[in-house]
Amino acid sequence: MNSVLAKSSALTKNPVLAKNPVLTKCALFLCLAFALISLPLKAETLAAPDAYQTLFSQSADTAQLVTLSQKLNLGETVRGHFVQSRQLKVLKKPLISQGQFIFDQTQGLIWQQIKPFESLLILKDKQLIQRDSQGRVQVSKADASASAAAMGDLLPSLVRAMLGGDISGLSENFELHFLSTDKLNAENLSPGSQWQLGLTPKDPLMKKAIANMVLEGDDTLQSLVLLSAAPSVSPQDMTRIDFSALSQGKLSETELAQYALAVEANKP
Repeated sequence: MNSVLAKSSALTKNPVLAKNPVLTKCALFLCLAFALISLPLKAETLAAPDAYQTLFSQSADTAQLVTLSQKLNLGETVRGHFVQSRQLKVLKKPLISQGQFIFDQTQGLIWQQIKPFESLLILKDKQLIQRDSQGRVQVSKADASASAAAMGDLLPSLVRAMLGGDISGLSENFELHFLSTDKLNAENLSPGSQWQLGLTPKDPLMKKAIANMVLEGDDTLQSLVLLSAAPSVSPQDMTRIDFSALSQGKLSETELAQYALAVEANKP
């Protein structure tokens, strides 16, 4: 565990990110490692980073992105379960956590870890709200500087792309790569075809936290992979988040109450 904490500390002490603590927390949140360092629940083996070399050698065109947007569009509100496997260079086995999430295009994102311990993260109105297992709440505003504000804009756009099908805006902040098993007709993907969308951040600060990201799926989003370096680099830190039980529908009273935490946290 000490080695894991040391790895997390190294990121927060990065000379570029250290100048802006809000930006640091934004980067950590995007890694989904912000306050989510956990003990392994089970031993699993993640796919090697070099498995994505073919993906990042190909560019995505407009027609492919339009088709993918249609597949990923789950509506204004989507919820589901996640299992996160985080492999660090300093560890032999991945760290496993699991929980549930809610994304609403108006309210924002709720990321609720249930195992191995409870914690809650809310991304709403350019703010990161964290509630730990002891019930303590911490708020970080992403508008303290121009760079942090840019990150605050980037995070919601990434989530909207993953869960709301808003792919077109990603090209402003990422270099996009696309690969599909439906090679004969990649611009009009047939039902059940597997696809991968690779994202390389254009922002240097963002790239220091995450070098590359990969979205994977078929008719719906299946997983998000975060790589700390180029796919050709090994070993490296790698996080895989698998999504399941995705569903649509209006927010319940209980879910609205969770978003209300963001309002309560800002009261004097």
